[in-house]
Amino acid sequence: MKKIALWAIPRAVGTAFERVFLERDDTTVAHEIFMPAHYYSSHRASPRYDGTVAPKPEYEYEHIKRSIGRMTGRPILFLKEIAFHMRGVFEADFWADFTHTFIIRDPRVSIPSLYKLMPDATSEETGFACVKDIFDLVRDKYGTTPIVVNGDTFRRHPKETLESYCRLAGIPFQDTTTWRTGKVIPEWKQWEEWHAEALKSSGIFKPPPEPRSVDLPAHVEKMIADALPHYAEMNRYSITV
Repeated sequence: MKKIALWAIPRAVGTAFERVFLERDDTTVAHEIFMPAHYYSSHRASPRYDGTVAPKPEYEYEHIKRSIGRMTGRPILFLKEIAFHMRGVFEADFWADFTHTFIIRDPRVSIPSLYKLMPDATSEETGFACVKDIFDLVRDKYGTTPIVVNGDTFRRHPKETLESYCRLAGIPFQDTTTWRTGKVIPEWKQWEEWHAEALKSSGIFKPPPEPRSVDLPAHVEKMIADALPHYAEMNRYSITV
């Protein structure tokens, strides 16, 4: 079985990229399965849900990690994960047989979008520091050049970007950039407002211009400034069409 990990930041068009793999009949898709470990487990790395969500065995990292071994039956496993969910638990040996890929987006777009949905988002939750850490680890530990998708490039040139991605990942290309609406995706239910566009759309289409807010708080502006070097370095490796 071919195993592919897509390490993402929030608001990078990562769910839309995942959506094209849900249309394939040769692929099992795992959607952000480590989120409960990061936020809800007894060893949670984030205090966001302290006092509101109690730990359960199914939230524990080891339980979730073992579940990956049961995701068999199709030739491809596509696992999309927000990179900061792996803070402190990324095991290089466990992930050694995955093809590691990344999806990023200009923080001047992704972070204001995140701020609209989660005004109290932390710097970690912008995603850039953690995704860059995994990018560096993959490059240094495995000696490979990771595959990087720029979310805006994907939206402007979906078929060409996907075709290059499949070739680099070593899987057959299928043009699944359009689909019938109405598909029920249970894994997206909990965070439905985050995935509204990918749920309502019938494919990947060129986005309208997105005017950036001019009245962002100072701490959000600082998050953008801190993220820009990470984005710039990773974007050097992104697929061009």
